[in-house]
Amino acid sequence: MTTMWTRQAIDAAIDRRAQERSGVSAGLLELDDHPGRRLLDGAQLSGATAQAWGKASAELAGLWTVFEAYQKVLDRVVAMRGGPKTRLGDRELAAMADLLTGRSVALPRQAVPFERRGLLDPASTQDLLTLDEAVESMTRTYDVVKRVAVDAENAWNRLLEPLDELQARARAARGTADRVGVSADPVFDRLAGIQAQTSDLRRRALSDPLGMVAGGTDTPARVARLLAELAGVQTELDQALAARTEFDQRLAAVQDVIALIAGAEAEAERVRAEVREKITAPKLPPASAAAAHLRGKVDELLRERSGQSWTLLGRNLSALEKNSSVILENAQKRVGEIRAPLDRRDELRGLLEAYRARAARHGIAETPALTAAHGLARDLLWSAPCDLRGAEAAVRHYQAAVGASLPSMS
Repeated sequence: MTTMWTRQAIDAAIDRRAQERSGVSAGLLELDDHPGRRLLDGAQLSGATAQAWGKASAELAGLWTVFEAYQKVLDRVVAMRGGPKTRLGDRELAAMADLLTGRSVALPRQAVPFERRGLLDPASTQDLLTLDEAVESMTRTYDVVKRVAVDAENAWNRLLEPLDELQARARAARGTADRVGVSADPVFDRLAGIQAQTSDLRRRALSDPLGMVAGGTDTPARVARLLAELAGVQTELDQALAARTEFDQRLAAVQDVIALIAGAEAEAERVRAEVREKITAPKLPPASAAAAHLRGKVDELLRERSGQSWTLLGRNLSALEKNSSVILENAQKRVGEIRAPLDRRDELRGLLEAYRARAARHGIAETPALTAAHGLARDLLWSAPCDLRGAEAAVRHYQAAVGASLPSMS
């Protein structure tokens, strides 16, 4: 039994399909404007991305074909319905119902290749869909195309952000290199290599983002290695540029430090002679001739300057600045280390007299035992050269003797 459609049922179906068409149209326009889809359309693709987008774009073209055929049916139904006052008979209602529920969406005819046709087979075929089947087909295709566009955009964002940073830093390093002036130093080859690798990675990321992220990729680790290497290159180039612009000023500062080192070394030798004169067999650090060595390094820098290898000069000047600063600190410490026996002797002298004063306050300083102990320690401490080890033992003996005598006075 055939179901008869009423005008109200037809109007309700038309309204539902109109809303459906608006949703499909909005979705297709949004997909058409999606950044990933636009990038895929505009890029020179290769590899997995070219393969995926080739299939997806073909399906997208088919989706639009289905959508156009789908709209023709809806437009035809709306035209048949007419206005609110249009009279509709059973024949018109049945025709509209057939369009709304039957296989009314006619897709373009597709040629059947000769090798696939039998003798009586037609040269072309035509698919007919219901409106629901057309929507289902467009939904499936939309999801496939959307997935490729979204995946491609995500892959581009993941790959290009660190690569853009790497490229920007490489350009900055190239700018520094240009200011330094190209020479045969290997740092320029290293920079060129980093720029070449960066360009290659970026080209591959632009053309095949899906292929680069599929199944994991070493791109992030490779970018991190290149960034670390580039940081070293930038440091060398910065040193070279600083050497070129500040060479005379910085070298003069180094020479001032060397003069201070020479002064500390001279003071150390003066104190060394005094210690050997006043202390028996002192254990002293070896003498230093760092100032003379550093002056030789200054002469080498001056010779290197004539070759205008600012990268080499930058490295060597920075190293000389650092070394001379450390050597000055060590030279100043060495003076104190050499003076230590004299300082210890003076410390023992002060300690001896402090204990003698303590004994005197208690009226025991002149006892025979303490007088003898004090005299022995004093003779050792005020002799030249001073037997420091013996003097320390004598002072400890005097301390103990004073300490032992104090309880008898309580």
